[in-house]
Amino acid sequence: MNAISTWARALPERHGRTTLILLVAILALGFGLRAYRVVEPLATPGDDARAYFALSKALYDEGSYGGEDFRDASDWSPGAPLIYATAFYATGGAREGTARIVELLAGLGAILVVYLLGRRINCRPAGLIAAFGVAVYPPFIHSTGALFSEPPAIFMLPAAVLAFLWAINQAAPPPLSRMPEESDTDRHSLPRPGVPWRLLLPGFLFGLTALIRPEYLFVGVAFAVLAAIKLLRESGWQRGLAAAAALLGALLLTIAPWTIHNQVVLDRTVPISTGGGKALYVGTFLPADGEYQRVKARLVERYQGRSLEPGSAALDRVDPTPLFDRVAARYPDLPRDSALGKIGKQNLSEHFGEDPIGYSAMTVRKVWRMWSAGVGEAMSGSPGRVIQVLIVLLGIVGLGVLFGRRRWWELIAMATPIVLVTAIGALSLAAPRRNEALMTLIFPLAGTALAWAAAALSSLRSRSEQA
Repeated sequence: MNAISTWARALPERHGRTTLILLVAILALGFGLRAYRVVEPLATPGDDARAYFALSKALYDEGSYGGEDFRDASDWSPGAPLIYATAFYATGGAREGTARIVELLAGLGAILVVYLLGRRINCRPAGLIAAFGVAVYPPFIHSTGALFSEPPAIFMLPAAVLAFLWAINQAAPPPLSRMPEESDTDRHSLPRPGVPWRLLLPGFLFGLTALIRPEYLFVGVAFAVLAAIKLLRESGWQRGLAAAAALLGALLLTIAPWTIHNQVVLDRTVPISTGGGKALYVGTFLPADGEYQRVKARLVERYQGRSLEPGSAALDRVDPTPLFDRVAARYPDLPRDSALGKIGKQNLSEHFGEDPIGYSAMTVRKVWRMWSAGVGEAMSGSPGRVIQVLIVLLGIVGLGVLFGRRRWWELIAMATPIVLVTAIGALSLAAPRRNEALMTLIFPLAGTALAWAAAALSSLRSRSEQA
């Protein structure tokens, strides 16, 4: 208790009293906006939201992932259903409102973490700008009205990146004053601590993020490589390998129970989920421009003879599972996801081979759709798209500010998830929902850009007054 009291008393000194007051106000605003969505959920949440609730409910009611009536449960990543089911156990009932409260709490946690991340890479004002952006960003509030996987991810991803920056800073040796006679060999022969255990924390957080959104498994592995490079350069190869082993080991231990579960249930090695084949099929379907709603509409027309508008309520009510089953039936000897993945690879080969320019243009459009809009009506219209693009452009400027200041590791840590997940989306499915977790990194970068611009304007004003 004494340690907690000491820590609490030190907060005004570390962050500033005004900063803390503003942060509390931002948290209150974020709470109010999300609380509205808890009590007024989305009328048509979509296929994934219904699937995630069914999976969470089955975990609570039956103790199984999906139950007997749920087809292809392994297509959905388990992180969000496990979190929601835990809340059901804690409250004694499988209620959607309970899960939405969990999403609300994840949103509040994200506001705090993004403030700390903005402060870590730049300054307090950048952190406050980032926190405010997360508090009011419409897609974050929209997602609280349905049971998606994104709300837990918008907390986990920035927490993992923040933990990584903290861990490599603590794990690296302090700068040494170089004497003229000191050699690099002497410097690296000095005693160093053993395994950098602090890197277990970002490894664990990246593992949880991957359980929520499987594409972040590649991001976690990339950060293990980054940790190795950082510590290898500053402390020698042994420390570098220990850093990679610590982060990667924690990541693998986090996902290992679910991988074992999949091995038993599916009788094959699936690290997290089997949805990659479906995403590849959708993302390589050139006639529908690689967009899920258009692909679903095409399949409804093909197999049911109905013409439904992409994004319409009528199309939303159509169960997509039988449609993709029909597609996968082309290869009856393969598991559904493997069959869809094989067809997706054939689509890539066929469409790119016949029309490389058209396929490349589709890929550019997919990436543009991913970053130029957000989920929900507010960011889907023209004004919302303009705001979204401006935020992303500010984020790119923020990367430039870090580059100009030679904050190399902050730059690399912020850019790595953005680049990798964008590349995965370009190869497979690049819906606006894929950018949602990444926006928790864009906002601190945008805050960095705005804080830099404000400082530059203030400096110019001071110089003009002195002149």
